Amino acid sequence: MTIKQQDILHFFAVAAGAAALFLLADVFRLRLDLTADKRYTLSEATKDALRRQPAAIYIKAYLEGEMPVGMRPLQRAVKDMLDDMQAYSDGRLQYEFVNPAAGRQKEAFYRELLRKGLLPHTVQEKNAEGGVTQIDLFPGAVVSLNGRQRGVNFLQVNRNISTEENVNNAIQNLEYTFISAIEELGREELEKIAFIDGHGELSAAQVADMVQDLSAYYKVSRITLSGDVNALNGYALAVVAKPSKAWGEADKLALDQHIMRGGKVAWFIDPVTVHEDSLANGHKTFGIINDHNLNDMLFRYGVRVNANVVQDLQCALIPVNVAPAGMPPKFSPLPWTYYPLLFPSPDNPISRNLNVVKTEFPGTIDTLPGADVSKQVLLSTSPRSFVKGAPFYVGLEQVLDNINTRLYSNGAIPVAVLLQGEFSSIFQHRILSSYNNGRPFSFAAKSARTAQIVVADGDVIRNDVTASGGALPLGYDRYTRQVLYGNKEFVKNAVAYLLDDGGLIALRGKVVTMRLLDRARVVRERSAWIAVNTVAPLALLALGGLVFVAYRKRKYGKKDTFLIKHEE
Repeated sequence: MTIKQQDILHFFAVAAGAAALFLLADVFRLRLDLTADKRYTLSEATKDALRRQPAAIYIKAYLEGEMPVGMRPLQRAVKDMLDDMQAYSDGRLQYEFVNPAAGRQKEAFYRELLRKGLLPHTVQEKNAEGGVTQIDLFPGAVVSLNGRQRGVNFLQVNRNISTEENVNNAIQNLEYTFISAIEELGREELEKIAFIDGHGELSAAQVADMVQDLSAYYKVSRITLSGDVNALNGYALAVVAKPSKAWGEADKLALDQHIMRGGKVAWFIDPVTVHEDSLANGHKTFGIINDHNLNDMLFRYGVRVNANVVQDLQCALIPVNVAPAGMPPKFSPLPWTYYPLLFPSPDNPISRNLNVVKTEFPGTIDTLPGADVSKQVLLSTSPRSFVKGAPFYVGLEQVLDNINTRLYSNGAIPVAVLLQGEFSSIFQHRILSSYNNGRPFSFAAKSARTAQIVVADGDVIRNDVTASGGALPLGYDRYTRQVLYGNKEFVKNAVAYLLDDGGLIALRGKVVTMRLLDRARVVRERSAWIAVNTVAPLALLALGGLVFVAYRKRKYGKKDTFLIKHEE
């Protein structure tokens, strides 16, 4: 066999081996993820969840068509994620990319996407003519399974960080976004959530937006305890949403025993009551202690909700009439320090990568020592905060006062805390024969491992209500007419965490490190890098050619000379 034939045979053998390797990698989904953050590796929880689903899963991702440069990494990441998930679903997962701007009935289609829960996102980008083009996007998908649908939004816009960081956060949460929707739609038996009523809690209209969202994945009811210690039997989670009247001891026992039996509770408690209706009508009011009679329970479980409010220079804006008396009203947005914007903790999957959470007259929380219960702060104020004890005076004219910034130096203060562990009953040393409406019951003095979330502001879960009785989206800002705050995502994540049996919420802890270019260095060294990227490849190619020619000349030149001499 000649040398030329050997080279050809060697080439085809290498090509065939490479083709076989790629084919096997595609069939058996072999991938070598060399990234430090394992961004291209699905978790075992996701793989198991996909294998467990017996029904077909269909996903429509609305990321086709004209895509701004900043959104293209998200588009590629969604495609890669769906390819991986499709491989591990044994073909049961199918997907397609759809351009929401295509077609003549664009406005009707947009309304349909809004009805399914997808939120629009407008991007302004410079065009070739030097002008600005406005692009309307719906960065989300609709997941269909078991005859039900769920809209999922990839992008949660936080105006306090850059576009690149927002997109990176969306990429980090893609796995959880998809698999949590698939798991929830695939459940045959839905878990039950109880919104407790009877103590001046928020009305059905004031929590309608959150209830509507949760009702797609859980059975949500509104119940009155009525002193029945078994009233919460069968409910996985109880929600206490801004009680304004004192709880009776019999109802407290019913909630306590729910916890002792392993049930979860989400507390949204106002430590101080402020009648904001009086403020809206231009009158003065006072902040007074809210006598809800729950402090002893919370203290036993590991936290103290203080009878105060916290003001913060990082706060929401409210429209205020700044026109002189007798002149037509002129409203201007001004900071209202009684409405702090809380910072979510990056250390817990409930709060990680969330937008700021809006509060109204929130209180502060102290965590108490206890070996059986761990405490983790979920929401806190900015470092520029100020604590004011009740009672105190409140008037809208305060928004026009010059703020003494030197007072706002209390540091970051906890407003929401996660409690996990084994809790002790506050009723364990009491005579209980008169409780449960006089009927005997089985009393538990200590719980199995369970969890609670305590938020020192009932308005975190409250949506505004229109004059006609309709519910505005939770986190909606009336002045800008946009959803600016992360209240809904915080509550949804809190519920998912408390009711998560498969550990999927831990996927929100995945970190994809951003590796952005140093823009200043790019400008400074632009010419040098252009030269490196154009001249260097050509120089390397020429050098490689010279080395290859020299190698062949050295290898085969001597052999040819030897053959000539031998023939002579």
